[in-house]
Amino acid sequence: MTIFSYTFLKKIDSTNAFMAEMPENKRVGAVVFAHEQTAGKGMGTNCWESHPGENLTFSMGVDMSFMKASNQFLLSQAVPLGLLDVLDEILPSLSLSVKWPNDLFFQDRKLCGILINSTIHGMDMGTSVIGIGLNVNQMQFQEWPTHPISIKMILDEEVGLEPLMKRLVGAVDRRVQLLRTEEGAAKIQRDYLNRLYRYHIWSDYEVNGQKVRRFITGIDGFGRLETLDESKHKCVYDIKEIKFL
Repeated sequence: MTIFSYTFLKKIDSTNAFMAEMPENKRVGAVVFAHEQTAGKGMGTNCWESHPGENLTFSMGVDMSFMKASNQFLLSQAVPLGLLDVLDEILPSLSLSVKWPNDLFFQDRKLCGILINSTIHGMDMGTSVIGIGLNVNQMQFQEWPTHPISIKMILDEEVGLEPLMKRLVGAVDRRVQLLRTEEGAAKIQRDYLNRLYRYHIWSDYEVNGQKVRRFITGIDGFGRLETLDESKHKCVYDIKEIKFL
């Protein structure tokens, strides 16, 4: 297991960007938590909305040198599962799921975003910085398409940020360490599908500006979303090629 050290910052642009400035050998085991993050990142050009001091916005560094770069989507599967290991104890687990590739949803609303930045050395991975934005105590959000929700909105009670963060860091690390063996990696893949949002359900999506019906059947080795169309033809999508409606 990884031994983590914590750095607490009052205000910063992005915890992932802060850790990217660190020497690579200093990132492993580092956790950087920001009371306020002014330029939190999401996937692509997305931003993360978070009121100062109300949510968890932190990054953690892990050693992934044991894994081939071609298998790096396994990390995107392991991280949300680690978060769910903790959140299942706090929230109704049947309402929690992983929206491909790695957002956490409570029912049909976004609870947590994850952004992973990894270094690659030849055919192998190096270190990975895992950025996590979890809505904890914030009660009001802008009208985003993902309809954000927080733990406090669900439970109607305040949650301590630091104790929760340390539990999440430990749980994520335990899931990441499973990837060191074939059996552990297979378990991560099975557990991910079991918690995948809209898995084996017909739903509406947008592809190339058109509304379509798709049936999610799984994830391929590159982390792409495998689906069937209404004619039962296989359709595979990379990130940003399909939009959830």
